[in-house]
Amino acid sequence: MRAGKVLVAIAVVLPLPSAAQIATSHGTPTIPATTQLTFGGQLESAITIEVTGSIDLSGNETTVVSGSGSAGVINFGTYDLAGNLLTGAKHRVNGPPSGRGTYLVATLSVRVLFSGGFTSANVDIARTNPTGGPPDIPQNHLFFAFMGPKNAKAKNQKLTWPRWKDFPEQRLNTSVFEVPAAGYVPGTGNLDAQMASGDFLDHQIAVWIPDAQPAGPFSTTVTYTATAN
Repeated sequence: MRAGKVLVAIAVVLPLPSAAQIATSHGTPTIPATTQLTFGGQLESAITIEVTGSIDLSGNETTVVSGSGSAGVINFGTYDLAGNLLTGAKHRVNGPPSGRGTYLVATLSVRVLFSGGFTSANVDIARTNPTGGPPDIPQNHLFFAFMGPKNAKAKNQKLTWPRWKDFPEQRLNTSVFEVPAAGYVPGTGNLDAQMASGDFLDHQIAVWIPDAQPAGPFSTTVTYTATAN
């Protein structure tokens, strides 16, 4: 059976669609006593991916995702004002001049559900569109991390995250990665491989805003892809 795929997109200022994979099977197996039977049928396997806001247990900041269906938005608001963001968390980096800036961090949970004979699903994240100039976020300024254990909330396990105190943050730590550019071929499961139906994974998406960035809006869109095996 071919693997089924379902995509979900998120704008970072996310999508939670579902799709069906149709496969047709036929053949002429032989039954003892030389009886011939022909089987024809249709197997429908549905894959659903959901992306929702989660809690950063380091600061108890809950990320809010607005929208529904196949698209959603995370709106951090005006990040350089005093006080909290509209949603998510911000982490100040006061390193050398080349590393001074602020991380805006969304904490999210991705969940997959599937049926129809599949045994697992791989979940990938990548940019939706080729990276352009402003207001797009530069390619090396968008990261994801998944230090939280799978199904952590159900198991009452504490989530742990990068400290987001350097730029780039913990690049030698295998839990922090750049979000791949558009054109990335999903299937390996860069967020998680071999998720069972009903599994969910808490993860973070971080946007790096250097002090030298001119004032103005910024945004980009990422797509989640679930590939059933």
